[in-house]
Amino acid sequence: MKLRQTPLSACLLAMAALFSTGAWAQTAPSLGTASNFAVLGGAGVTCTASGVSGNVGSLVSVTGFPTPVPALCTLVGTVHALDAAATTAFNDFVLAYAALAAMPRDAANNLTGQQLGGKTLAPGVYYFDTTALLTAGTLTLDAGGNSNAVWVFQVGTGITTGTASVVMANGGQQSNVFWQVGTAATIGTGTAFVGNILAGSAVTFTGTNTSLVGRALAKTAVTMTGANISLGSDGGVPPVGVVQPPVQAPTTAPSLGTASNFAVLGGAGVTCTASGVAGDVGSLVSVTGFPTPWALGLCTLVGTLPALAATTTAFNDFVLAYDALKAMPCAVANNLTGQPLAGKTLAPGVYCFPITTADLTTGTLTLDAAGDSNAVWVFQVGTGITTGTASVAMINGGQQRNVFWQVGTAATIGTGTAFVGNILAGSAITFTGANTSLVGRAFAKTAVTMTDALISQ
Repeated sequence: MKLRQTPLSACLLAMAALFSTGAWAQTAPSLGTASNFAVLGGAGVTCTASGVSGNVGSLVSVTGFPTPVPALCTLVGTVHALDAAATTAFNDFVLAYAALAAMPRDAANNLTGQQLGGKTLAPGVYYFDTTALLTAGTLTLDAGGNSNAVWVFQVGTGITTGTASVVMANGGQQSNVFWQVGTAATIGTGTAFVGNILAGSAVTFTGTNTSLVGRALAKTAVTMTGANISLGSDGGVPPVGVVQPPVQAPTTAPSLGTASNFAVLGGAGVTCTASGVAGDVGSLVSVTGFPTPWALGLCTLVGTLPALAATTTAFNDFVLAYDALKAMPCAVANNLTGQPLAGKTLAPGVYCFPITTADLTTGTLTLDAAGDSNAVWVFQVGTGITTGTASVAMINGGQQRNVFWQVGTAATIGTGTAFVGNILAGSAITFTGANTSLVGRAFAKTAVTMTDALISQ
């Protein structure tokens, strides 16, 4: 005899069906004290020509970061090698790894054999029986306005990436993205990756222009070469705007001359506190805060402090480039006066704020090269730049070196900003607060001041 289903039992069955699906995850699994680390490797951490904003730890050894000998990498954070903090964090990471691996799956979210580039995914639990591939294009994670949205990727073997990117949209936060990897994750040249990578064996960053906004946690080793890793701001990202047409886009990047050898250049002075710079640093007057043969530096430097003659030539070349950028024609359609940059996706071109400030106080500005690695963006700013908990993301082959910010007065890069491009300021550039980074160059006719910043060419 067929029993009549009661309303209560119907509700329970519906709830069971809902919670059994892998289409979404209610809450982010806890990382415990591992959340305090940007990089954590059980068997060791090795760093070469990279930058990390966040703590670094290992149960065995950490090499390449500031020690009494010249550093190979820059670090805004603390090293924990075989201490109590590293041990506790590693144990918390292993617990989180197991919890992620045990999350229920839905066959509809089986992405085995599918390329992640070009996909837009809602929050959920997704899985690969084998390798996860992001070798080209952009993976967009769309939160649908829910800042607590969670994505979990269960990967049977490893992750392989190329010139590709992961972009958060509609309120998504990098801290709520989890990559549980059975074996090794290899983040390749040109990848802009986001999320927490929890690897069953190793995590390796190879080549140049490789970045991770999130965490790299590995049961064996983490190896970094030419990478930029930051915990990020985890701020909500507004909806991606419409790509504007490349009106009067420059065909070639203006030359910086010998200034291209510098990461930081200030006419009246450079002052650094608790920051890291990868590249040469120079001033016509004074540079303070970096290692010298006779004093303990306040900041780490992977580069040199060139002689006054070389610095003077570079400064003159910077001024010439500044004038050339300022003289570029800007079409009426590309006048962004009064418009916040957050949420926009811009094609290559010349954009201008003739008499006002450029505002990137929250969210993400996306620069879309559409597959052209030589694409150029020029931003002519009448007065200054003000940023906050925000970021600039390059997608589809865009290169940070081809982004130019010509600023009439001062640029202030605020706490939690992940900025990219060459900043050429008519007066000063100031980096303030923690978790502030620039992949590019900071050139100012007067002073450059850095506090808790990470700057790399």
